[in-house]
Amino acid sequence: MKPTVDAVASEHRENFIVARLDIDDNPKTLRKYGVRSIPTYIVFSDGEVVGEFVGAMPEAAFVQQILDALK
Repeated sequence: MKPTVDAVASEHRENFIVARLDIDDNPKTLRKYGVRSIPTYIVFSDGEVVGEFVGAMPEAAFVQQILDALK
């Protein structure tokens, strides 16, 4: 998913920010958000969780998941 995440981050930088978190370096953050599967994507708006989805997917589906969460 790294190439997809990087492409989406680049292509949609005007609309939203995409960031990655190294799970080995941030175990407290995983626990805080209850992450149990990798990859897990958490969508935030104004500091609040507005959506979450899990699993590898094509780029179009990834973008749609983000946009749906931000509606």
